[in-house]
This record gives sequence, structure tokens and C-alpha cells, in this order.
Amino acid sequence: MKLDSKEKLIWEVSKNVQLPPIPNKDIVWERLIQEIEIHQDEAEKIMLKKRKSFWASWIDTLLKRRLALAYGLIILILSPLAYDAFSKKQVNTSAAQKESILLADGTKVVLNSESELTYNRNYNKSNRSVHLVGEAYFSVEKGEIPFNVKTPHGEISVLGTSFNVRTRNDGFEVGVNDGEVQVSNENRILNLSKGQLLNVKSEFISSNISQIPIDQYPDWLNRKFYCNETTLESLCLEIERTFDIKINFTNPSLKSLTITGLIEASDLDNVLHTVSTLTKHKFKLAGDTCTIL
Repeated sequence: MKLDSKEKLIWEVSKNVQLPPIPNKDIVWERLIQEIEIHQDEAEKIMLKKRKSFWASWIDTLLKRRLALAYGLIILILSPLAYDAFSKKQVNTSAAQKESILLADGTKVVLNSESELTYNRNYNKSNRSVHLVGEAYFSVEKGEIPFNVKTPHGEISVLGTSFNVRTRNDGFEVGVNDGEVQVSNENRILNLSKGQLLNVKSEFISSNISQIPIDQYPDWLNRKFYCNETTLESLCLEIERTFDIKINFTNPSLKSLTITGLIEASDLDNVLHTVSTLTKHKFKLAGDTCTIL
């Protein structure tokens, strides 16, 4: 077959052209599988995202429901607290502070240092009940509704009288200046009349009732400390409350010393001088800290 000039030229040029080698079928097949796997991975990622989106939406809904439930429970729990905050009134005193309170029925209360009195804002409408922690003197206005003082140690009920209540960690004391009161706990009821004092340190029994030992009762309201074999530790706690100081013992055995007497408490220096004389130990005052040497 004869070739024309163009065909001859193409033929000559084609001799010098380097054609790519014929690919190995195994290699081609392997690459094809890889491509399929790549695309399959991408497809699975897309499906995974969709699944994640579904689960994220479901979890989000679940969390929202749980949060709503949690908020509901918080509101349910806090509702009584919120009610108390709005329905009750609380008066607190710090060290060296006393507070006079006039209740809605005309009852007068003097709150001693480091004490707390709580009562309902609707006091005198359905009840005349107060809760005391610490010490307070009550001059109760007479009324048809009984007046109640609730304490961690017991409850006092009256109609109209004047009395002092002391409820501290070291004991429970009720003294009556006028009228009669009923003192009770979960086991016993005791009745006190004018001039009687109930001092409970362990047992709530009638043998703990005695006569008020001083004319100016309660002592704290008349700026005095009455001691009847009172330990130095107990007296120092009262001094700390009254004058907002800190008393340190260099010798712990001094805490058990007992004191008997009536100490004028209008001035800190006088108190420390008197106690120093009675105990025969020096008191060193520096700022708001006193050290018993």
C-alpha cells in the first residue's frame, strides 16, 4: 500500500513517540477498589453526620426535658424557703449588740448579744409564736391567744407575763419576773410562777426549779454578771458576747475555776479587774484580745 507524503510524515513521527506502558490489571483493580472505598467512606461520613444530627437532636431534647424537670424540682424545693423568706421576719444580734423589738400585739422583746428571734409576719392574727436561739427578755401583752416561745431545748407558753429565756449550748434557763409560764419539752411539762427560775443543764425535772437569786433579774439586762459557782470558761463566753472580744487561756485548767458573786458589767476594764481579783490571775488586754495569765 502506497502512502502519500502526509501519511509518510505521520508514520515517521510516530516511530519516535513513547507510548505509556500497558497498565497492570491487578494494579488498576486495586486502585479502583481504593477509589470505591474512599467514596464509600465519604458516604458513610455523610450518613454518620446525619445520624449524629439525629442523636444530637434527641439528646438535646432529652437534656432540655431533664433541665426543665431539674428546674421544677429546684422550684419545688426552694418554694418553702422562698415562702419562709417572705412570710417570716428574723432579727439577729452580733457580739456586743442588743436589740429592742416591739411585736404587733404590743409585746416587747429585748434580744441579748449573739441571739436570733424569728416570727411570722402575720403574727397576732392567728398565733403569737416566736422562735428563739440565744437569750431574750419578754414583756408579753395579755391576749386571748397564747404567746409561745419555741427554742431548741423546749417551749414556753404564757398569756401575759414578763420572763427571761436563755437557750445556749451550755444550758436552758427560764426565769419569771411576773405572772406564770408553762415550760415543756417532748417528755415533760413544768409550771413556773413569779420569782421562780428553771435552770436545765441536763435533766428537764422539777428539782431544777429554784427562786430567782437576785433582785435585778435578768442580770444581762441590768448590766451585771451573776455567778453561782459559774465556771470561768462560761463567764468568759458571756464577757466575749457582751464586749465583742476574744479571751485566751494560757493554761486550759483555768477554765474549770468557779466564781460566785455579782459582777458589775457596765465597763470591760472593771469586769476584767473584778474577775482577776476573784480568780487571782492576771488578765492582759491587747486590742480586742484578752489573755489570762
